[in-house]
Amino acid sequence: MDKIKIQGIIPVKTSSERVKNKNLRKFGDTNLYELKLKQLSKTKAFDSFLVSSESEKVLRVAKKFGFQTHLRNKYFCTSKVPMSEVYAHLGAQASREHVAWINVTNPLADHKIYDEAAKIYKKKIKTHDCLLSAIENRENYFFNKKTINFKRTPWPRSQDLKPLISLPFVINILKKKDLIKWKSCVGKRPYFHVLDPVIATDIDNQYNFDFCEVVYRNKRKYKIKI
Repeated sequence: MDKIKIQGIIPVKTSSERVKNKNLRKFGDTNLYELKLKQLSKTKAFDSFLVSSESEKVLRVAKKFGFQTHLRNKYFCTSKVPMSEVYAHLGAQASREHVAWINVTNPLADHKIYDEAAKIYKKKIKTHDCLLSAIENRENYFFNKKTINFKRTPWPRSQDLKPLISLPFVINILKKKDLIKWKSCVGKRPYFHVLDPVIATDIDNQYNFDFCEVVYRNKRKYKIKI
């Protein structure tokens, strides 16, 4: 297990659509990008980190933290490019056999979350082809007007509902060759690393941004180490 070296890939665009400049705009006393670099710099289970961005300014910050950098072609930073192409392109830049896709948009996930995921991956790699950070959703779901995880009668207790799994993309780990081949982080035999839904919150809209900022500002009150 100790021979397995994992390189974290950290994609950072300077622009975003739903939340303007979310990676670099003010977030509490910092921004999402630098906060994530600080968190990851405390980890011990990774071999190295590679920050990929179209911005040389962003990459200069990464170098100050001792992270490797990749100046990304702006073509791979537009919303018109399928994410599958981005996965394959950035995967090809990695220098290790195993890679972890890490977004900066999960600000409440601290270094312990990442170290734990890496340690679990090293144990599960023989029986699973990827580790996916996950959230269990215990609500009543419909799709095309049909129930998914419950029956109309008898009405189930919420604690008895079979949870649906969603991916917050805090961290996903797999082999470099598979990331390039699949053009995705999701394999056929995933290990779901279930996280607390608050800690795993992904900033996808302004509500998420505001919520995470409130929790971050009050981290002592909520007893969260970030």
